Amino acid sequence: MAVGLITYQDTLRREDLLDILGDVSPDETPLLTLFATSTAKGTLHEWAKHNITRPTSVSADVEGADTTFGDLTQPTRGNNVTQIIKQAVMVSRTERRVNVAAMGDPYAFQKADNLRILKMKMEYALLNAAKASGASGVARQMDGIDAFITTNVTARNSGTSFSETELNDMVADLWTTVNPDKIFDMLLCTFKIKQAIAGFSANSTRFMDATDRKLIKDILVYDSSGGSHRIFAHKDVRNTAGSTTVYALREDLHRVAYLDKPMFEELAKTGDSDKGHWVTEFTLESLQERANAKRTGYNQNG
Repeated sequence: MAVGLITYQDTLRREDLLDILGDVSPDETPLLTLFATSTAKGTLHEWAKHNITRPTSVSADVEGADTTFGDLTQPTRGNNVTQIIKQAVMVSRTERRVNVAAMGDPYAFQKADNLRILKMKMEYALLNAAKASGASGVARQMDGIDAFITTNVTARNSGTSFSETELNDMVADLWTTVNPDKIFDMLLCTFKIKQAIAGFSANSTRFMDATDRKLIKDILVYDSSGGSHRIFAHKDVRNTAGSTTVYALREDLHRVAYLDKPMFEELAKTGDSDKGHWVTEFTLESLQERANAKRTGYNQNG
């Protein structure tokens, strides 16, 4: 049956491409956002730290006796090394000239997009990097939060559920180790464990916006006998079977130290493309790791 002309026969139809870009990339970087910043002046970055222990027995001195002397406790040095992270951008001359949808100039778009990628790489390193001093041809790598925490580390039996008792035990462990004013105020965990904490029977609240009273579900606060603890679901927390990890951190004892803050450098033109890179050199200051805690081995479902 003749049908005249219908769309299936039309080879000259223009494409129907919206000038809108759907982007739901998981690009949040809470540690970079929350931690204060400082300046590094060398590739080995150092700071002073100090700790004195409480007595575990009764002290008494004999009347009239000479004073006895022992070794005194001096502050020690903590350190980390700076880590370089680059994110390269290269777009051909032709690509910049053709008509593209949703992004404007592809080079400008890629610069902005790759800055987001750089920040996500920095965030991942702050949590998961392990120190490598580097050498000729070998990159330096900082210690991240996971590697820094050595004093208060507990390996739970694989598959342990994260209960309210587990959270309060972390508070109790730190209460015996640090000044009560330095009990952790951040808990980094998986989303499933945050959901479990939200279901605890008591002591958990959510911040509410004072202007429109809208419930802000991203910020959960748990109040324990040791203080208030903000609960953050973090995408870069280790979350594999048998080793799902929870971190208890004191925010004001962590800083991001920059030798160079993120900057974009245009690189020499060697072909028919425009090229450059984002580059930064930075490290993590963990001013007193004993104020933090790490527990591993939890069930991936909370």
